[in-house]
Amino acid sequence: MAHRTRKKLTKKEIERDPIGEKLETGALFLQTHYKEVIGGLLALLVVVFVIQYMSSQKSTASQESMAGFLTACQIFSQATTAAATNQAEQAFQAMDAAYSISMETWNNNPQNDWARKSAVLAAKIDIIRGNYEGALTTLSSVLATNPDVSVKIPALLHMGIVLENRGTQQDLANAQSSYQELLDISENNDAVDAEALLGLSRVYFAQQNYVESENALGRALALTADTTAFEAYQIARLAEISN
Repeated sequence: MAHRTRKKLTKKEIERDPIGEKLETGALFLQTHYKEVIGGLLALLVVVFVIQYMSSQKSTASQESMAGFLTACQIFSQATTAAATNQAEQAFQAMDAAYSISMETWNNNPQNDWARKSAVLAAKIDIIRGNYEGALTTLSSVLATNPDVSVKIPALLHMGIVLENRGTQQDLANAQSSYQELLDISENNDAVDAEALLGLSRVYFAQQNYVESENALGRALALTADTTAFEAYQIARLAEISN
């Protein structure tokens, strides 16, 4: 087998160091452009720190919103318990506290879904108090943020309820739209569909569309095993009109 003859290096080639040349070129570049290099590194560090800070702040804000919502829910539950046991003063105080926490949570971070859920709770409290304008304003603001479906469903449901309660012809038409949208986005959730259909039954009845009201009620009853006091009442008054 023939051996490959290695080319003999010249003295100039031996003295030449490619790695050293690159380092020397790099050092020369740094000496010439050190201000630009340092400025670029500082800018990069600032961007990294800003991203880290924003991520940390976002996580903290989300946790605070969740804590605010859960706290408001707990206090609201205490208010309903106090109301059920005829402790009116305690119920009002707890309702005020739940409302304040809910609105503060919403105002502090309106882009967070926990905060949006807090806003829906605040709107619910406004409906209970009869402050329909406040509830409509809050719910409209929440829906304008294009929230997740988990927020949009209760927001639309409460929107329909407050519009029903205010009760003008335009309100009833808008309530009908809210309930219909609920049916469109519920993804065949029986509980949501039943609530939307019950709302439609009420709206149709108020509009004196009794056939549509009875049809919506029948569809709702086919989805839920329980008959609430309202459903029994609705059945009775539709039967009275039919007779």
